[in-house]
Amino acid sequence: MSLFSLDLSRLLDAAGWALVHSLWQGALVAAAYACFAALAARARANLRYAGGVAALALLLALPVFTVCVASRTPRGPSARGEAASEGARADSARAGAGATRAGDESATRAAREFAAADVAAHAMNVRVWAEERLPALLPWLVYAWLAGVVLLGSRMAGAWLLVLRLRRGARPAPERFEELLAGAAARLGVSRAVRLCQSALVEAPTVVGHLKPLILVPAGALVGLTPRQLEAVLAHELAHVRRWDYAVNLLQTAAETLLFYHPAAWWLGGRVRAEREHACDDAAVEATGDVLLYARALAALEHLRAAHAPPAASLALAANGGSLVRRIQRLVNAERRARPQARRPAAAAAATALL
Repeated sequence: MSLFSLDLSRLLDAAGWALVHSLWQGALVAAAYACFAALAARARANLRYAGGVAALALLLALPVFTVCVASRTPRGPSARGEAASEGARADSARAGAGATRAGDESATRAAREFAAADVAAHAMNVRVWAEERLPALLPWLVYAWLAGVVLLGSRMAGAWLLVLRLRRGARPAPERFEELLAGAAARLGVSRAVRLCQSALVEAPTVVGHLKPLILVPAGALVGLTPRQLEAVLAHELAHVRRWDYAVNLLQTAAETLLFYHPAAWWLGGRVRAEREHACDDAAVEATGDVLLYARALAALEHLRAAHAPPAASLALAANGGSLVRRIQRLVNAERRARPQARRPAAAAAATALL
């Protein structure tokens, strides 16, 4: 067997164990973020957003760390034999200790210790069985993961082509709307050059691009919204530009592609997208100074959506991202903001138990 074959086999084994361990690691990270989000329910959306991005980054880093550890840990029959012999020695030691103390302890305590030793022996048997059977399945697990990554990678490529199509089909907006954009950019402190274009391929104002950001607005929104409502919606899109959300969204999409098999990755991704929209909503409200005006602008956008609107690219950032109804309720309903406070003691207890 060549050295390349040995290295490939070792790499497949390490990657397979990383996929297996990522299941409980991801569940732990998701549970930790759930506790954090509950404790920070009354904080600004930016804090929960930063925590969600950090949780996704940790979710992506843990399998890499596991690969590094697993690739240096010897695995094989000898290692399993050592584990089994250590388990046998521990069982015999416990049995001897139990026999020595049998005359001095009650029958109930002896029965309890016997049951505990039996459970420990059963756990060791399960561990030995897993280490004997799982290695044969690990290469196939890695191949299935690679196939899924390639499949979702092609989906990302399709979204990228759609973004290019959106850019090519955009037309410059009339000059009076450029003045609205400039006013909103000045209030938000956005100094980067941002173009405003109209497009028939989007159903809501959308940010496209990172180095040369472009705000695409459907023609219906230009004529269906009042100037103040349109300015409020443009402030939301400019907040995406100021916060570099397009670049973060690209990294988030890559993480979700690599961790496509894990429900925690999709759940965290959904929470990150929702909190990103909430943070931009807050920035738009601060820029306009009128929460009702911005809420009415979001509602008007929803009414202006075409009946058969084309699907938006997953790499673009649209103003109607997330649950629009929940976003409006969050803005105008103060009771919804106060309600999570009752969950703080339970969240604190859950976080303590998790640690």
